[in-house]
Amino acid sequence: MQIRGKVIRAVVVSVGVTLVTMALMSRLPGLYIPLPYWVLGTLMPLLLSGPITYSHARQAERIAQLNRQLSAAYDQMKALAETDHLTGLANRAAFLAAAEHLQSQQPGRILVIDLDHFKAINDTHGHAVGDRVLRGIAQTLLRCARIDDLVGRIGGEEFAIFLPGADDEAAAVRAEAIRTGIEQVLLFDRDGGPIQITASIGISGQHSASLPDAVQAADMAMYRAKRAGRNRVRMAA
Repeated sequence: MQIRGKVIRAVVVSVGVTLVTMALMSRLPGLYIPLPYWVLGTLMPLLLSGPITYSHARQAERIAQLNRQLSAAYDQMKALAETDHLTGLANRAAFLAAAEHLQSQQPGRILVIDLDHFKAINDTHGHAVGDRVLRGIAQTLLRCARIDDLVGRIGGEEFAIFLPGADDEAAAVRAEAIRTGIEQVLLFDRDGGPIQITASIGISGQHSASLPDAVQAADMAMYRAKRAGRNRVRMAA
């Protein structure tokens, strides 16, 4: 309710209660209330309740505004704490917490995606170009993801995707599509030359009993893909 409305309601109630009380008292035998008292009974509640109600209403509005600001600040801090500042994806802690919750509702598969030779990109082209590569890959993963998938950056050049409801076959198809999508990303260095980007991808498989086990299994499968020559997909044994 607006402050003006609160003040008007408080004044009407205050004056009304006072006049009704005086009217009832005037009916008592031998009790006569002179006209000046009626005027006083009208003016005093009017003069007192209006400013007091206005002051309280203003204070309540300020408190409500501060609560809204605090709530917005908390939401912003929470988002910052859960978001990777470079890519805008969920950071490692937020990804693992969210994936564990999703896994408890609908088991699926974890993909661990590690960019190949990323250190060479940083060493050759500089960290600014490396950061642009990471942002580009993050956008590629988001484009490849479905609406229910969870995408996060869990390390320097390491990303992860949780695929709720996916079995091994579906996860393998999705992983291969992501690998191909990354391979086709078109990014350039500071001189306009193309940068070839590939990734090795590991899939957790069906034998992982818990989310930490699934992440570890996918991570080990990703390293198998690295040892096999990079730019490929491997399923956890």
